[in-house]
Amino acid sequence: MIICPVCKEELVKEGKSYRCKNNHCFDMGKQGYTNLLLSNQKHSKMPGDDKDMVMSRREFLEKGYYQKISQGVNDIVKETCNSKDLDILDIGCGEGYYTKRLKDFLECENIKSHIIGIDISKEAVIAAARSDKRIDWIVASATNIPVSESSLDYVICMFAKIIPEEKMRTLKSGGYLIVVSTGEKHLIELKEVVYDKVRTEFYSPVKDLEMFEHIKTVNCTDSVFIDNNRSIKNLFDMTPYRWRSPKEGIEKLYALDSLKITVDVNIDIFRKP
Repeated sequence: MIICPVCKEELVKEGKSYRCKNNHCFDMGKQGYTNLLLSNQKHSKMPGDDKDMVMSRREFLEKGYYQKISQGVNDIVKETCNSKDLDILDIGCGEGYYTKRLKDFLECENIKSHIIGIDISKEAVIAAARSDKRIDWIVASATNIPVSESSLDYVICMFAKIIPEEKMRTLKSGGYLIVVSTGEKHLIELKEVVYDKVRTEFYSPVKDLEMFEHIKTVNCTDSVFIDNNRSIKNLFDMTPYRWRSPKEGIEKLYALDSLKITVDVNIDIFRKP
């Protein structure tokens, strides 16, 4: 199912390497991941989240603040699957929090799964590979997914860039695309601390994915109390707001010892015709 990013032929695992019939070879890192990101696919020397962002996100997520989002995705996979043997791709897997929880959930439900997690951030994939050896962790771009055509039952896109053509190509007919995106009120309390004016607009992926059949949108909301300063900083550092926020607002947020936040995400379910 994993293909060569150069010639698109099947990659076969040989010990600690992957090799295609054209002799393109990719060695696994000592942590257990494979780097299939070609140099011409990089938009910077170290694309994706840096080590600090990865560590902030892992520490925050492992405290369970976003557990309801994870469970919402897991429940949808269970409700929609019609097989006890699933091939799943998690695009933008990050440090693997949601991916690992899905694997655990399916095992508890006696559903066999082969899961691939890809991310453009090498640091994120290294962290994921260190924490779970049951999943194929790959450094790769969402614009050039190293997975063969019509091979996947599910593609899961958690707060990641949407490339419709690649998702359509890799899914089986009748396969599902699950897209998780932020809702109107997501982290509104954090924004109210950092910004003078807060916008509550949100993105819907439906128009960008017209080639798929849209099944439904499931709204997942939760009210979470963060009771320590470190977790507040970790939350902020794992969001895009860290790059474009006023210094005064950041300092105000970092001075807090607790913060109640609204978790508001939309889970859109699509099916390939």
